[in-house]
Amino acid sequence: MTIPVPSPEAPPKNRRRNRAILITVLAFVLLGAVWFAYWFIWGRFYQYTDDAYVDGNNVVLSPQVRGIVESFSVIDADFVPRGRILVELDKTDARIALEKAVADLGSAVRDVVGMFEKAKQYEALIEVKKAEFVKAAQDYEHRKNLIEEGGVSLEDFEHSIAALRASFSDLIAAEHQYVGAAAQVENTTVETHPLVEQMKSRVRDTFVTLQRCTIKAPVTGIVAQRTVQVGEWVEAGQPMMAIVPLDQMWVSANYKEGQLSKMRVGQPVRILSDIYGRSVVFNGKVAGIGGGTGSVFSVLPPQNATGNWIKIVQRIPVRIALDQTQIKQHPLRLGLSMEVTVDIHDTNKPYLPEIRPDKPLFETNIFSSQEEGAESIIAEVIAENLSTPWIENNNPTEEVE
Repeated sequence: MTIPVPSPEAPPKNRRRNRAILITVLAFVLLGAVWFAYWFIWGRFYQYTDDAYVDGNNVVLSPQVRGIVESFSVIDADFVPRGRILVELDKTDARIALEKAVADLGSAVRDVVGMFEKAKQYEALIEVKKAEFVKAAQDYEHRKNLIEEGGVSLEDFEHSIAALRASFSDLIAAEHQYVGAAAQVENTTVETHPLVEQMKSRVRDTFVTLQRCTIKAPVTGIVAQRTVQVGEWVEAGQPMMAIVPLDQMWVSANYKEGQLSKMRVGQPVRILSDIYGRSVVFNGKVAGIGGGTGSVFSVLPPQNATGNWIKIVQRIPVRIALDQTQIKQHPLRLGLSMEVTVDIHDTNKPYLPEIRPDKPLFETNIFSSQEEGAESIIAEVIAENLSTPWIENNNPTEEVE
């Protein structure tokens, strides 16, 4: 008879280990289910990256003329409005050049007035020569009738012939002199004469050069990268400082190529900045997707047609337009780190942006006023040097037959 032997019970240590494994497996399964639910409900419709930075316009301020810096009124981090005087260059040379141009304009006006007067003189001289020619012709006719009757001597008759020929030649010469003088002033007035117009242009040029010695802020913004110093000689186009307009900023988010399949222009964007933390949320929209990866536009583009090629996930910059109202309330700075999340629910939006209208996107009008005041100087100089105002309306265009 065989007596059954009871099976040995599992040690308590093994039971605890099995329970821990079971709990761990259940925990991973639960976490996987939660993660899947999160991805299915929310995560697959949002693309996130923290490889994003504030981008925008960086307006470099350069002089339009060369000269010595006389003064400057701002330093880095100053906030300046558009039109504020920032730098003054020495104006001595420009002022002297303007004074010389003004004097040359006055001289040109007087010369042109003299040309009109000369044309009038030759016109009057023609009438004198015509009268002399008529007198010589009459003397010739009188002597011609009397020579046959012996009323005048042959010598006197020959003198009348010579006088007639001389008076005719003087008339022809006077007419040619008038034509030459009239050619210099015909179809013009004193103000529109080419010599005066040339001097007008020189006055405008020197006047604008004088105005450009005063350098103003082209935009409203924060001063940065100031390098100009008092007494420094600067060349035209040499950078002196930069101005960062706070209302001309956007975000450049560098997304992986696999995240762009459902990204479209116009999709809403949620943006966080490190400078303000999570207490401030910026709202934006996808404005455009870059035309190439960052590596393509680098100084040394990669050459992948090699035997040791290794695939690297590429990133493409996506431009995010910001809400201007939020930027005014919470100003940003160029280069700040941002966290960007794009809502890709709506995939019916276009992949490419609309063609931008053919008009300026950013502009300034401070340079358009540099010529203001030059015309008043020109008008004053012309008025002071016109000795006979009626000449302005005179137009000697009659041709001599």
